[in-house]
Amino acid sequence: MIHFSDLLQLISQFSQEIITGSGHTSAVDWWALGILLYEMLYGYTPFRGKTRQKTFANILHKDLKFPKSKPVSPHGKQLIYWLLHRDPKNRLGSLEGANEIKNHPFFKNINWALVRCTKPPELDGPILLDNDEKKEAKEIDPGLDDLQKNIF
Repeated sequence: MIHFSDLLQLISQFSQEIITGSGHTSAVDWWALGILLYEMLYGYTPFRGKTRQKTFANILHKDLKFPKSKPVSPHGKQLIYWLLHRDPKNRLGSLEGANEIKNHPFFKNINWALVRCTKPPELDGPILLDNDEKKEAKEIDPGLDDLQKNIF
């Protein structure tokens, strides 16, 4: 079952060119990467509002802010800033694609040629869900039940 908050989460990833319907290129994918990185580092998306209209207005007009409460490197902030550039022609990745992003200083210690062979770091422990999250994780949208049984 899709909840309203899940829909807002999805909408908060839209780029300005998707919202305005002005046409889009692969630059929307780099925008989505910027949103993902921001959310991974800060725990929430940068433009999310309480309503769909407020979220759209935030995406179109709100300045990108980096909370001081979470320490993020200057290179990390710079990467996100350029991935979330409103002008898709000037967005990081728009000129040279993935190589432009992979060459950013934030990724300087990544050996991209061997990234698939690299063992991921150990986690400190399992992510524990509270009771509501456990209940929600067990609930399956009846419309997806057949899909889940046949594909997964």
